[in-house]
Amino acid sequence: MLDAALQKLQQTLAAEMPICTPMGIRATAWDGRILQMEMPLAPNRNHQYSAFAGSLNALCTVVGWGTVFLMLEGRGLSGNVVIRRGSIRYLRPVHDERIICRGRPVDAEAEQFFFELLTSKGQSKIDLETEIADAAGVLVSFHGSYVVQD
Repeated sequence: MLDAALQKLQQTLAAEMPICTPMGIRATAWDGRILQMEMPLAPNRNHQYSAFAGSLNALCTVVGWGTVFLMLEGRGLSGNVVIRRGSIRYLRPVHDERIICRGRPVDAEAEQFFFELLTSKGQSKIDLETEIADAAGVLVSFHGSYVVQD
């Protein structure tokens, strides 16, 4: 079931956000609460041979977007998901050949409120956090606010 959900997410990204394909962004894990996606450094590097800030921002944004997409899928729902606002902190350069971004756990109360509002009003919003980290700690921290309309 989860593999099918990741496959649907990947197909949706290819069709609806085609920039994800040349960037090499792909969904690699979903445990029902936390999404992990990755991209290669090579097509996303800058002149310093570290990851380009815009590519990191895109990856973090897409992980948040994908999390909302999969949350909806998990309940048999669909909707138009858009980012309302986002903020990012670049703490250290990213040099990994395979850049991995993970969502942070969604607060259970926030998730419940998100679905209650979506069901009763036909639209909702949720704030999500994603990060890119290595063994030494967080490299990039992202906070995004996403809106859904059915």
